[in-house]
Amino acid sequence: MESQLKGWVIWFLILVLSAFIVPFYFLSNVPKVYGAFLYWGVFAIVAIISVGVITSKWRD
Repeated sequence: MESQLKGWVIWFLILVLSAFIVPFYFLSNVPKVYGAFLYWGVFAIVAIISVGVITSKWRD
């Protein structure tokens, strides 16, 4: 249980950091905003699925 919690914390830390790093640093030289919109769409789907998996395993 403890290792699963650490894994999820690391996963969400990477997810949150990527939300700032990817659009502002890696996609800053893209002349159109299509790359950013694609990234935010994929990010939203990954975040929703991750939260869904965590809450489905939530027990008392």
